Amino acid sequence: MRVHVVFIGLGLIFLVIGMAFGMWMGINQDFQYAAAHAHWNLVGFVTSAIYGLTHRAYPKLAESRLTWIQCILHVIGVLIFAPGIVIAVVMDSRVAAIVGGNVLILAALMFMFIYFTHDHRTSPD
Repeated sequence: MRVHVVFIGLGLIFLVIGMAFGMWMGINQDFQYAAAHAHWNLVGFVTSAIYGLTHRAYPKLAESRLTWIQCILHVIGVLIFAPGIVIAVVMDSRVAAIVGGNVLILAALMFMFIYFTHDHRTSPD
């Protein structure tokens, strides 16, 4: 499986989760979880799609040994961070949101490292 396919596919799954969550909030007129809804869409879909499209545009980036680790960390970060925001609202405990946010930042730093240290050619010479 190619990493860009995984990033875009998971991003689409996160998009549907975020949209469904937003619909649930609208139906119930309960908007206290708006930040979690926004982060499912922004970190879950938009960031995943950007990672995937960048890997698609620059396939040599996927040659990094860090690529799949970065992908896994990003997904774990989303799965901890967005629900962690709900937990912060409901239980007044920010631990999951903090942990998830730190995992997401680590994944972003890894992506930045991969991007700046690898070949950006779109096709072999």
